[in-house]
Amino acid sequence: MKSVLITLILSFFTLLNASAVIGTVTSVTGSVKVKSEGSIKKSKVKVGQELKEGDLVTTSRKGKAAIKLKDGSSIVLDVSSSVHFASNNAINQKGGRVFYNITSRDAKNSLKVKTPFAIIGIKGTTFVINSSEKKKSVALKEGEIGVASATSQSFELFRKEVLAQYNAYINEQMAGFDKFKGVKKLKPLITKEFDLEAGNVISFEGNVVKESGWNSAEDAEFDDFEGMTSSGVKMKMSKTLKDADSMFDNNMDSQIDGSKHLDKVDKAMDF
Repeated sequence: MKSVLITLILSFFTLLNASAVIGTVTSVTGSVKVKSEGSIKKSKVKVGQELKEGDLVTTSRKGKAAIKLKDGSSIVLDVSSSVHFASNNAINQKGGRVFYNITSRDAKNSLKVKTPFAIIGIKGTTFVINSSEKKKSVALKEGEIGVASATSQSFELFRKEVLAQYNAYINEQMAGFDKFKGVKKLKPLITKEFDLEAGNVISFEGNVVKESGWNSAEDAEFDDFEGMTSSGVKMKMSKTLKDADSMFDNNMDSQIDGSKHLDKVDKAMDF
């Protein structure tokens, strides 16, 4: 009885410590490493590998990785990027540039992506977060996301309409005077959180946030990322077709061997 109780307790703690599967790696280019929670060793990431809660995935200077989450969402890590999968609903983007294509979720299961400069709340959308040393930005292609301060400091948000009016004012003044003597002071929106709509890009410089419109550079960037998510599917389909072709060949060989065998039996029974 005592041994049964000990077994049940050990089984309980094993289940308790077992990490939930977050998703599966669908494509890898170059060197990509993963470090599991509680481990100090990094291992090489392979196509088809399952990722679990607590895993930290890092790409090298020439490495990229596409990941399919359990709900069908896609994530692509660009070169020199790092993400920590805290849970099914929480990702910590520690650095680099990452593409997110998140399927529709309800408020209870919404995804939060934490970066050093902001916390992004997503219910279902497509966007890229750049968290590199040179650039900190979020480009939103579809849907709507919530942007909240990652610190106690508020944002100084300059919406694109305000910046457009400001630039128009400068152009007008420069055209009317040989020497520009003054500029109207911009009035930012002081806030700790705001919504970003599709077709807009925001850049961060400390607590200053500037919004701009979509351009062709964003289109090219998204095409590259979306191409990588589909390449994993193509590789899988290619393997499936190859396996099917091999199976067909094997069946044909079996049928030929069987036919030869039947010919021998027929001759043996021929009186």
